[in-house]
Amino acid sequence: MLIVHIPSWFPIPEKPLNGNFIFRHIESLGGKVKSVIFHHVHDGFNPQIPNNAELFPVTVNNFGKFALFKAYMTAFEQLIQQYGKPDILHLHVALPLGPLAVKISRKYHIPLIISEHWTGYLPINRPKLSLGERLILRHTFRQATHITAVSQNLLDNICISAPTAAKKPQTVVGNVVDTELFSLKNSNLQSDKKPILHVSTIDNDAKNIMGILHAIQQLSLQRSDFELNIVHDFQNTDAEEYVKANHLSNIVHFLGRKTSSEIADLLHRSACFLLFSNYENQPCVLLESFSTGTPAVTTPVGGILEITNDENSLIVPPKDELQLIEKLNFILNNTAQYQPSVIRENALEICSPEVIGRKWLEVYEMTMGNG
Repeated sequence: MLIVHIPSWFPIPEKPLNGNFIFRHIESLGGKVKSVIFHHVHDGFNPQIPNNAELFPVTVNNFGKFALFKAYMTAFEQLIQQYGKPDILHLHVALPLGPLAVKISRKYHIPLIISEHWTGYLPINRPKLSLGERLILRHTFRQATHITAVSQNLLDNICISAPTAAKKPQTVVGNVVDTELFSLKNSNLQSDKKPILHVSTIDNDAKNIMGILHAIQQLSLQRSDFELNIVHDFQNTDAEEYVKANHLSNIVHFLGRKTSSEIADLLHRSACFLLFSNYENQPCVLLESFSTGTPAVTTPVGGILEITNDENSLIVPPKDELQLIEKLNFILNNTAQYQPSVIRENALEICSPEVIGRKWLEVYEMTMGNG
């Protein structure tokens, strides 16, 4: 079975991790299908492609809308000459490459799968969609043979944002974790301070980093046996200035960007993971925490309630800083109550490459049957 993947999110020099959720999905397929990634690559940039996939690069000399479209269509003819006609087109995220995928699907009569990770469909972001984007989404989903998303919550919101999606076959295919890298933590690790870990872009609108810091400042007045480690892709000067102004530098540590291996090591040494988001889909970092057996304090937004339970999490309403303080106090006082092996066992059933790879094969087989 030949699958041509068209990722709307793809690594670029300034964002080398762009599309990493997509690449993890492709990796989960292993060698069970032939995977070809179809995308343009910036000159002089060598993105790290999944080992089980081949890149068919599109040569683009002009990034204008129509020139880009023409370059992709010409390149797809060449792709067919090299590999033969694909069995399935797999569009990862509908915008911006949805119209291109639709054109290819129609021209060559190839079934189209659309998988989604984007928070743009969620109620808090839906009003920001332009009329043009709404029309493109409706047109793109109308052509789909099958639609997947990383959570049922996201699928439901896609159908509201683009009603043409509601009539299509749908499957939840969650995010993937390298469960060998994010291995079971050693529950006997001891430290003078109990580390809390937060990993995000530290964008305040989505991740409510300032709410976290307000709670940590208040918590520091009650106890001194903890610290907060923050892994972040970007800087937030407001957050950094708040830490300095409130003399929290010995408690709150901004660690910058870390590799997956380094994040796994931090989770292995953490008492809990913290996510205080205003909106989410299905956070990979939360699944990574569970894969190591590390419990979390998190909000019940997006698809989070689909992957949490009493054994792995404490749930806090968004923006409720008083409850956040209460839950952090509880989890720091009752770390031994959480069983890492139980938390990890549940995670393996949700996000392991084997589980997600099987789900993709089922979707592909259903799509071939309906094609």
